[in-house]
Amino acid sequence: MPKVYKPDPRGKRYQKPNKSDLANAVAAVKLKKMSYREAESVYGINYSVIYRHVKNPEIKTQGGQTSLSKEEENLIVSGILFCAKWGYPIGRFDLRLLVNGYLERRGKKVKKFKNGTMPGRDWADSFLTRHKNILAVRMCQNIKRSRAGVTRSKINSYFDNLTNSLDGVSPSNILNYDETNLTDDPDRRKIITKRGTKYPERVMNNSKTSNSVMFAGTADGILFPPFTVYKAKTISDSWRLGGPKGSRYASSQFGWFDSYSFDDWIKIISIPYLKNLPGRKILIGDNLSSHISMESIKAFKEHNISFAFYL
Repeated sequence: MPKVYKPDPRGKRYQKPNKSDLANAVAAVKLKKMSYREAESVYGINYSVIYRHVKNPEIKTQGGQTSLSKEEENLIVSGILFCAKWGYPIGRFDLRLLVNGYLERRGKKVKKFKNGTMPGRDWADSFLTRHKNILAVRMCQNIKRSRAGVTRSKINSYFDNLTNSLDGVSPSNILNYDETNLTDDPDRRKIITKRGTKYPERVMNNSKTSNSVMFAGTADGILFPPFTVYKAKTISDSWRLGGPKGSRYASSQFGWFDSYSFDDWIKIISIPYLKNLPGRKILIGDNLSSHISMESIKAFKEHNISFAFYL
């Protein structure tokens, strides 16, 4: 629950006018149907308040201000609703990650947020409270299961639902992607050690590396060049040699696809192919929170692309 801020009992109390009455009073004055004094008499709002809102439509609300602007919060809300439309309603932590990525890309820092970009739990709760007329927190049926627990009926049900989602969509407009993690540990070798040693180890300056590759193809058989993410801060030129034609490369801290890498894959690999196709387009893939960003959501909206997530 968000913190409840109690006003200082010694502070001055201001009457908060009804929002709809204030809007009507401002409109009446702007249209010259009433004077300020007449609007005060009709709507019960002090003429000075009406005057300030007439002269400054973007006047700030009383009390503390939100960390993000009204336009930014509305953008986040639209992104949440768009994800829910795909069948991927995000949780509070996903919301915080979404805002974190949004702020990082714009180089914007908010003092109240961790590292200037990561909002806390209180912010997420307050955000949901501010937009409770649009957003609601509900218990949902958890449709994700461990692979060992997936039954034949669950698999059949998934493909039945997938069939409905793909109804009327051309095979060329259906793009399936999958991220595969590759682990490389070339320094392992046989060594001589004391008999009975359970876990023989040797001290090294580095250990195994972990890289990821995104593979994708359409339902009518078109394969896309792979997109490789290395575990590194920067990419060596030698790492780009010998790959399939059109291959792309990026790097991340852990060698996984983060939202930056996924955005690059969307812009460089999938969008150039999908944007010129007529009709609805569908991406089939996983629903990792790290893949979703406001940039991706915006691109999907612009090019009529929907998501269908794995079981």
